[in-house]
Amino acid sequence: MARFDPKLYEKKAYPKRGGAVVSETEISDVVKMSHCIPGSLVLDVGMGTGRMARAFAGKGATVIGLDADSNMIRHFARFGSSKKPGTRNVDLVVATGQYLPFRRDTFDVIVCIRVLRYLELARKAIADMCMALKPRGRLVLEFANALRPQTIMQIPQLIRRGGFYPRLFMRNGVRLWVSSQGMRIIELHGWHKVPVEIMNIVNDPTQLRVLLHLESFLQKVLPAEFLSRSLILSASKH
Repeated sequence: MARFDPKLYEKKAYPKRGGAVVSETEISDVVKMSHCIPGSLVLDVGMGTGRMARAFAGKGATVIGLDADSNMIRHFARFGSSKKPGTRNVDLVVATGQYLPFRRDTFDVIVCIRVLRYLELARKAIADMCMALKPRGRLVLEFANALRPQTIMQIPQLIRRGGFYPRLFMRNGVRLWVSSQGMRIIELHGWHKVPVEIMNIVNDPTQLRVLLHLESFLQKVLPAEFLSRSLILSASKH
């Protein structure tokens, strides 16, 4: 079942100038942490509207964009044609991240952004990603932080249902899942200590600069988990 309308997703998720900066920052971080080089084979798990896939293709990589939502895949196939920059080297697959249809040791880079929180079998998905990586391949994984301030608003859901949905994760738990698959954790840091909801309503350049300076300061002085909306890690396969 479709979770998001692909035509409206990016406008709703990243509105105004502040939202655009949030998206650009995420893309820049993911590409940098992947150590992707031209000619790499990249798997984008849960590609959505293709913002990560386009970025990697623009760097000279060949990208497999995978999503369980066929509407997202059709949207990219229709509006992300080979005539547009950054889409020529993208192939599309409809599949779920929990059951990756790929052979062992296939990809140089696998990225999974804003997806784990929607999976029933998140640990299995991580295991499948690690299996599909080549030796010395790079995994970049983002997951919702259980210690973010917004978690307080979800306590009633926890009481009613016995769990959170979208799912929340503890840093050490995800680190253990990844390292148990023969991966070496290279980098882990927080995303969005300044709430995205605030960034998304900002359109004034001066206000935006103030918030970006605040974000940079908080990232330097606070632990990764404290105040971060989500965490992102990179790991290399032994």
